[in-house]
Amino acid sequence: MVPFGKMSFAKYKSKGAIIAEQILKKIESGEYPAGSKLPAERLISEQMGVSRPSAREAISALQIIGIIESRPGDGNYIAELLDFGGLSFQLKNIFDESDSPYEILQARRVFETGAVRLAIEEATDEEIQNITDIWNKKYELGRTGDYKGYTQMGNELHLSIARASKNRIVISVIERLLDITDQPLWPRMRELYLEKNPAQVEQTLNIHSRLIKAVQERNSYEAILVIEEHFNLLIEQLYNSNGDQS
Repeated sequence: MVPFGKMSFAKYKSKGAIIAEQILKKIESGEYPAGSKLPAERLISEQMGVSRPSAREAISALQIIGIIESRPGDGNYIAELLDFGGLSFQLKNIFDESDSPYEILQARRVFETGAVRLAIEEATDEEIQNITDIWNKKYELGRTGDYKGYTQMGNELHLSIARASKNRIVISVIERLLDITDQPLWPRMRELYLEKNPAQVEQTLNIHSRLIKAVQERNSYEAILVIEEHFNLLIEQLYNSNGDQS
């Protein structure tokens, strides 16, 4: 097994991009030939001296452009590549166009707990019904396996809660955070996870069901707890699952 060295980082470049470039160089040099298995993400992060989220984002970007194939329950393998031309450019574009999904989720957890509390205090009955209607659409998409639509409708659900707060600053911040989730890295990481773990949709549907119930009952305490649980689960799913195969 070829070890990875400790990394040094430039201020103008994301850690995920630098980690991905380092992995790509080892693949291009033949240190990890086609069909070979990469070390577990945990080991890569330890060898490079980086965080698990940064390593996960790097590997996810390499999966998006087809350099790495994930085999659930087994690990990450180098794909059968015919031509390396343009891969570095594709990789650069992904990171140039994407903020860290991990940091986005952390920020959303902070702002959306406040937004749901304000929404419960300020929302009209019509606005709560609108939130419920959007949730029903999201539920149907989740049950039918339309993961792209499910994720998009999830954004609409969270935005409808923010709008019910009637606070222009809160709405603006959450709109911006949700816009960022349209960047290449976040939706692909989410879709890859759901494709490999379709049963987990039920878990997230259950959490959203509890959230809507809390909003309908105007129970701020429960709604805040559920929002925090929701984002903790997303972080767990995207960053701590299926990455430790040895």
